[in-house]
Amino acid sequence: MTMKKTIRLIGALVGLALLGACATQGDGADDMLRTETHNFEEIAPGVYFVTGTGVVNVASNALVVVNEKDVLVVDSHISADAARELIASIAQLTDKPIRQLVNTHFHFDHAHGNQVFPEGTAIIGHEYTAEKLAASPLSENTYRVIGSTGPQRQILAQLEAQLEGASGDARDALEMQRAALIRHIAALERVVPTPPNVTFNDRMSVRSGDRVIQLLHLGRGHTGGDVVVYLPEEKVAFTGDLLYPGAPYLGDAFADEFPATLERLKQLDLDIIAGGHGGLMRGKTAIETSQAYLRDYWGQVARSFALGRSVDEAVAALDLSAYREFAAFQLTAPGVLKLEVARMYERLRAR
Repeated sequence: MTMKKTIRLIGALVGLALLGACATQGDGADDMLRTETHNFEEIAPGVYFVTGTGVVNVASNALVVVNEKDVLVVDSHISADAARELIASIAQLTDKPIRQLVNTHFHFDHAHGNQVFPEGTAIIGHEYTAEKLAASPLSENTYRVIGSTGPQRQILAQLEAQLEGASGDARDALEMQRAALIRHIAALERVVPTPPNVTFNDRMSVRSGDRVIQLLHLGRGHTGGDVVVYLPEEKVAFTGDLLYPGAPYLGDAFADEFPATLERLKQLDLDIIAGGHGGLMRGKTAIETSQAYLRDYWGQVARSFALGRSVDEAVAALDLSAYREFAAFQLTAPGVLKLEVARMYERLRAR
């Protein structure tokens, strides 16, 4: 991958992550607590959908559940610095202690803040997530190509070039991005991947007072250890990257099993779905859209595989024009389709 393509790839990923903050600002403004670095939107009593303001690179959404005596947090953002800001922001929301942190999956933008949570915090995740984070997560393909310091420095160079001709509000926005990125690059040097210290395979329940929080592994999809955090009384689910408003990234996915996993998600009694990126989802239309996309995408790749095409040939043969808006990230970020198709070929060879 050339430097230019890498910059464009990372830029597209950053845009996807920032979608969370953009999509939720203005929704439910009366129920929004804002700190310097985070927005907290109360979507049920004591349940907060958390997005970044852009001051710090958080790269993903989080969920905060304030219980009778303690707090449960879902996902720890992309770095120790981002997680520290999340913890500090939670302290402005409540003085109750954080007792549990749930990792929805192992990807760096959701779990690389684990290391700074208070001593004694139960870090809960699927066994697959624990194995990945305990192994060599900094050498994983997705992190190496997308999240490591090298690509981030390339983005910084691009931002600084853009600043030379910018003025007014555009320059102010670029300056904020530049400052956040400089801080983020420094933070990456201090990342110590920290696996969950409490693991489960299929399901686990967390009880605090009268509240029951179900942690469900509904099957393999975005990764091999996706966890859905489900609050049955509130009819709320936080799905991580198993579902968000847009086509899921499939570079580490089990695309052949993904639609069936989403079908099990569809069976839950839900009013609000909060994903790891983007805004809130209501109803189950987003599930059905994602299923249709995944089945079509997998079917096209499987046909190319059966015809003996190379990965590059399979990418060239793809027709995802029906999902131009839904899959804007995949269709505009160079290299992403190739990563995804290569992963699907791995799954097809394993059959």
